[in-house]
Amino acid sequence: MARVDWRRPPLRDLEEGKVRYKMVVSYDGRAFNGWQTQKNGVGVQQAIEKALKKMLKEDIKVIGSGRTDSGVHAMGQVCHFDILDRNIPPVAFLNVINCNLPPTVRILDCEQVDGFFHSRYTAYARKYRYYLKRENEMTASDNGFVAKIRKFPSLDLLNSYAKHIVGTHDFTTFTASKDMSPSKCRDMYESYWAFEKDRWGYDVLTYTICGNAFLYKMVRSLVGTMIDFAMKNKSSEDFKLALESKNRKMAERTANPNGLFLLNISYDEDEYMWFEETAIPLTKMERENE
Repeated sequence: MARVDWRRPPLRDLEEGKVRYKMVVSYDGRAFNGWQTQKNGVGVQQAIEKALKKMLKEDIKVIGSGRTDSGVHAMGQVCHFDILDRNIPPVAFLNVINCNLPPTVRILDCEQVDGFFHSRYTAYARKYRYYLKRENEMTASDNGFVAKIRKFPSLDLLNSYAKHIVGTHDFTTFTASKDMSPSKCRDMYESYWAFEKDRWGYDVLTYTICGNAFLYKMVRSLVGTMIDFAMKNKSSEDFKLALESKNRKMAERTANPNGLFLLNISYDEDEYMWFEETAIPLTKMERENE
């Protein structure tokens, strides 16, 4: 899917007298019912808007780069808000808002941007990572942040599935029935499994995926399906057939949200230009070996 096909509303400069601020946000997803403001429950968006109201004495609408599911964490969620220009330096928002937020939400950075920046519509890529450890090596500090697994499946087999995800695909197989997106096609730039060590020296199995956008519960469904396929020793072709079937019944379980982190949002127009310029997008490892 070329960028010219992406559905983005036209952006225009801000109204006279208004300014826009961009913030990078980290949060513990266990404390919230997702990013978006909720009728029954608390979203991260609500917590930030409440802190802004306490500071500015008025209701402020915060717009995020996208939603995260209930229980999913973030290290680099991005949002923005508009206010009347009061010559408030960004560092003031950073300090004051953090003082008014619960410890489960932190503003990591704040800067003033123009009206042609939009946290959602000018984003080019969103990167997620899922973490798993063997259940007999889980520590107390892993609770809620790392998913447990009885044993690790073959890394080679997992990556034989993951390579099929790179490119432009219809991901109907890997979305929940509640997803109301008119199109289920998405561009995926990176998809790979790897091992890393935690602070105690234990192995952590990670899955990293980066794309232009994601469907409801898509990442967790991909993780759960790949893990279950590998445990059953299913072939790479089996996974490819499941992806191409556009049939939810071909997927396996949806993984627990607690192991999933939104790592960062990219607004760099050139970072994934290689995807636009090649007919068959390369995987991350293939690009590194060029």
